[in-house]
Amino acid sequence: MREERRRAARRAVSARVQGMVMWEISTALVDVSATGALVEHLHMMRPGSVYQVRFVAREAVVDLACRAVRSYIVRTQASGKESELVYRTGLEFVEPDAGAISQLLAATQA
Repeated sequence: MREERRRAARRAVSARVQGMVMWEISTALVDVSATGALVEHLHMMRPGSVYQVRFVAREAVVDLACRAVRSYIVRTQASGKESELVYRTGLEFVEPDAGAISQLLAATQA
């Protein structure tokens, strides 16, 4: 029998409990509309999943809940001796805040 190394004993869970692992995905905004955006990034985003996305443009910082509608590989890029996949993901704004979207649209104009 193996020696227990945990500081606290684990116990079985009888109820249905779900968790979510959040991480940062650095993105570049490709285009934007009042209903969604297209972003480019190095980590896969799963279609159907909802992400909290922070857009930072000029003086504006806009946080929006976004659902990944589609995601696809556009190219590979060199990263040292390896290659990385570059993805583009179409995002739909979930319960969009008209003021936040107006702020984002205004900040993205040249």
